[in-house]
Amino acid sequence: MGMLPDLKTKKRNTVCEPEGIDLFKGLAWMVAGLIGISFITTSVSMIWKMIFAIVGIVFCVIGCKMLYKYVSAYKAYKEYVPTWDSKRGMYDQFAQELNAWHENGDVPACCDGDTLYFLKLQEKRLDKKGLKMTDQIMPVKGASFGTATLSRKSLWYTTDMEYENIHRRIRFDNMQGTIYEREVEQIMYEIIVHTPNDSQLSNITMTCPSCGAVSPVTGLEEGCKYCGTCFQIKDLFPRVVNLFFIKSKSTASNSGMIQRTMFISMLAVFFVIFVISLFDNESPLPAKLTVCFLAAVFCGGILGLIVADIRLIITSADRDGMKHVSLFKWIGSKNKITNTMKKYDPNFSFDKFEGQIVALIRMAVFAEHPESLVCYCRGQRDPGFSNILEMTYTNAICVNRIWAEGDILHMSLRTWWVNYNDIKGRIQKTGDCIDVEISRNVAELEPSGFSITSVECKNCGGSFDAVRQRICPYCNTEYHMENEGWVINDMRLIR
Repeated sequence: MGMLPDLKTKKRNTVCEPEGIDLFKGLAWMVAGLIGISFITTSVSMIWKMIFAIVGIVFCVIGCKMLYKYVSAYKAYKEYVPTWDSKRGMYDQFAQELNAWHENGDVPACCDGDTLYFLKLQEKRLDKKGLKMTDQIMPVKGASFGTATLSRKSLWYTTDMEYENIHRRIRFDNMQGTIYEREVEQIMYEIIVHTPNDSQLSNITMTCPSCGAVSPVTGLEEGCKYCGTCFQIKDLFPRVVNLFFIKSKSTASNSGMIQRTMFISMLAVFFVIFVISLFDNESPLPAKLTVCFLAAVFCGGILGLIVADIRLIITSADRDGMKHVSLFKWIGSKNKITNTMKKYDPNFSFDKFEGQIVALIRMAVFAEHPESLVCYCRGQRDPGFSNILEMTYTNAICVNRIWAEGDILHMSLRTWWVNYNDIKGRIQKTGDCIDVEISRNVAELEPSGFSITSVECKNCGGSFDAVRQRICPYCNTEYHMENEGWVINDMRLIR
């Protein structure tokens, strides 16, 4: 990570996973002790039998103490429940708020209006289907890289992409009880906007945290013109503007899997060789145990390491059901989108663009009447979208085609998701692609703080919810979102 100068990591204090070497040492001392005790079955003199037996008992005591140390550490590790600490920053704070939202409905305070609107749309769909979703997110236990932060600067503000290994528990319940439950380790990414450029505050628009109206940041500092509430910069920034998950095992999980695989392999080799040695009536028991132990360490250890490596390769290839995405096409698409948009807007931010597309798709999927959305121009929606209960964006977006018609720029994109669906009363997890065609008027520069859910009328300056209404409620002027940002012209589910 040191190769990337703008990448920072912050360690998290957590319980350490039990050391596998303690288990190995304890078992080694126990085996050595058993070999010593086994000398009582040989024909050596009584004095040597007693000496070896006493030494063997001492070795067994040492082995028991080391095994007790390992078992105690393992018990503490299993019982430890990691928690978020809001004092560490926005990443932990938003994770806490997400848990509180799914647990008791407390409204998140540190995300933007578009993210919050999606959460409310999702809640309405679940209520309509008579379901409750519990989505609990916790830090992983044991060794991990902590919270990593990758910063990018634009004309208006600094954007941080923060990510960390997390343990996620998803559960769906209906009136009869739990119908689906799953635990998975993932990397949770949060895109956080913060540190605005003071010289651009009059150009950056935001939705008022109190009433939702759109105002310049300087206006909110002086007092919202709709509700009169005054804010400080620290009340308005930072804000989480995008959230996505990618399945990935933590360092602790991989380490534990390797230790368990090697332990089982060595134990299996030990017992197999020991059973075979029972048919040898000539070799003394100490020799048999020594051969078994050496075979377990070398043959069983190497076999276990090979099996563990194979399991790691299989695990790394598991994308949680996500459809295959070409790495080269993914990287090339990001550059192609950025290079195209830089021609029209030198201050284009791909992070902001990606967050808007994700928000657009989620709204179009979860809206009860998508045809009424200003940002959705398709009309009737694919019936498969109405079954989706949870959408996990996997940070993959590729360009199918880009073309222009006058000042209207069109993009055909493919996005990758892992979705949870209600299919005839059963919950099914699917890896889906969503193809979306979007467009916008590139002759108009996009406002720096553009929000899909709340906009400002160009005619009268009134602020209103553009998701639900196309006509300004103050002056009856029709609102055209394509002049402010992207709109969806077509959307297809690829399953």
